[in-house]
Amino acid sequence: MGRKPIVGGNWKCNPVSVKDLDALVANINLCDTTDCDVYVCPSPLHMGIVYKQFKETINVAPQNCNFKGCGAYTGEMSADQMADMGLKWCLIGHSERRGEFGLPTPAESSALIAETKMGYLLEKDLNVILAIGEPKEVREKGIDAVMEVCKENLSPGLALMKQYGASRIVIAYEPVWSIGTGLTASPKEAQDTHKAIRDWLKEAVSEEFAAAVRIQYGGSANAKNAKELSEQPDVDGFLVGGASLKPEFADIVKIIGEVKK
Repeated sequence: MGRKPIVGGNWKCNPVSVKDLDALVANINLCDTTDCDVYVCPSPLHMGIVYKQFKETINVAPQNCNFKGCGAYTGEMSADQMADMGLKWCLIGHSERRGEFGLPTPAESSALIAETKMGYLLEKDLNVILAIGEPKEVREKGIDAVMEVCKENLSPGLALMKQYGASRIVIAYEPVWSIGTGLTASPKEAQDTHKAIRDWLKEAVSEEFAAAVRIQYGGSANAKNAKELSEQPDVDGFLVGGASLKPEFADIVKIIGEVKK
């Protein structure tokens, strides 16, 4: 049986106004989840408002988490709270948390993301979307340099991958240079990178894990490029940013569901 595609919508720190939430939720609820798993990542401030408004087949995933649980951790979200809300997935490791885009916040290390946070979430019975990816100056050096970054991002989590298996973890490959820029990796670039990641996981984890784990492509994915990217055998879905705030998100889900069916 092939890998079921999975598409996520990351709203990041959007929208500005609460009055826009109903329309955004309605966009996501239009998705046909028959042939594609779907999740959405509302902003932390809006999570509690909307998480019960999505239809049952849409998973709601917070954009980050802490790793200590509940307590005196101001500004944090715990997996215990997520589980109590009935949530099943959490996104970690997005490049904006890894220190990209010049945000004046401490960069989260790969060890913190792929070992500490992922281990905490998995132990609490939440599934993980683990985001990885390289900046533009690395991509310009070629696939070997890209893979060095991907391996560094993934390596702290290898033991957890062996322990929990591919059903609990999704890898979201997001080349940093294509996030929010309108630039997209060519279908060949995306396929070559996804295949290289999968081939490395065969050796680093197991052939079974590598064959089953879903690897999403992120970075300016939209309805126009979704079909050509979906046709790549190692592209199992998308982590969609800006287009997840538009009606075309449902089209992206439909496209990859039809291509992969």
